Amino acid sequence: MRNFIQILSSSFALSLLLASAPAHAQWSEPSPGPTVIRGGWLFDGISETRRRNTGIVIRDGVFTEIDAEPGASVLEASKVIDLSDSETILPGMIDLHAHYNFDLVDKGRAEEVTWNGIIFLANGVTSTWSAGEYFPQRVIERRDRVDAGEAIGPRLFASGPYFGGFRCEYSVKTAEDDCIAWPNDISEEEIRAEVDYWAEQGVISIKIKQATPAEMKILIEQAHRNGMTATGHLANYNVEYDVDLQDAILMGIDRVEHQVTLGSGGPRSAEMEQMIRLMLEHQVYYDPNLQMYGGINLRKTLGAEMTWADEARYFTPYTQELLSERGPPPPESDEAEFAQRMLELRRLYETGGGNLVIVGTDEPVYTTLLPGFAFHRELLAMVHAGLPHAAVLKAATINGARALGVDDRLGSI
Repeated sequence: MRNFIQILSSSFALSLLLASAPAHAQWSEPSPGPTVIRGGWLFDGISETRRRNTGIVIRDGVFTEIDAEPGASVLEASKVIDLSDSETILPGMIDLHAHYNFDLVDKGRAEEVTWNGIIFLANGVTSTWSAGEYFPQRVIERRDRVDAGEAIGPRLFASGPYFGGFRCEYSVKTAEDDCIAWPNDISEEEIRAEVDYWAEQGVISIKIKQATPAEMKILIEQAHRNGMTATGHLANYNVEYDVDLQDAILMGIDRVEHQVTLGSGGPRSAEMEQMIRLMLEHQVYYDPNLQMYGGINLRKTLGAEMTWADEARYFTPYTQELLSERGPPPPESDEAEFAQRMLELRRLYETGGGNLVIVGTDEPVYTTLLPGFAFHRELLAMVHAGLPHAAVLKAATINGARALGVDDRLGSI
């Protein structure tokens, strides 16, 4: 695992180069003139291993050749980047649970879109989907500034607000609780109009949380009518389903988050194999968020491999003082539950679902970790759970692009 992190750490800056032709918004203008990257290693996002990089040629922001051996005339006319033998180039990575909101003073979450994006980018995460927003207009404004070349940050695929009762945050525990921003008597017409509105704002995927089965069915249907995908946080804060996983899959949900069962093994996890078969049959993507739910325990187990950087040093002295007063949070899940989460991820992979695994951090809403760093802890946690390195890198790149429907432009070289 240490070698895995070292390989990745040499490639962060390189992955920032890997934009492709413009599509949607959030696509920077290509640099003038061709660029040639040669030497080192290439992980293309598709193959099962990395290989020697003889040459990658980029023209007008598009990969025109890989495994090339450019001649002197091409090299003379190009910007040439020479990699060392310890460096690996890979597609820019994608965080599909990339919250931009902090709650460091326990007064409610708020999106911080300026510095968070830079931290993502500095860690090689070149595209993010924000998985439910409390200040969606703030996110969209930042997205548009990045698109226009007026700000630095990753492609910010906005999600709009939460679709369901969680618009009222933790005052709502289940879908049956009333929320002024998503009332219990919300009509089908209002739900469809809400989805339509955010589609017009450029949202390509929505997050459903604390919705009833009837509401979820309408939301998924209307999202698909708009060419959007939908993901769901299905469990409520009484540790029961608002919408059963099987029902959500049969409704057409595109991705699910956190866990396959609600148990820690035993009777509450008895349906694991059945649910995994259903996910495979319907090709439903899975975002396990291992380091979010097990990071506190993993930091004890893996030590320096999990905590090679102290992100707190990037906060202001005032914020560091607040963090110190707050103290470390308790584990989000106990050891038995976390072991079950790792088992579910490993079983999905072992039964042929490696193409369905995606990477999301669900940070920084719970622990004090910054999301760019948390992304690499998530990769490490997936290796710890038993996934091969290539499968983890695919989850971080091409799988995420496919889950968002942008794999014709992102996620591979």
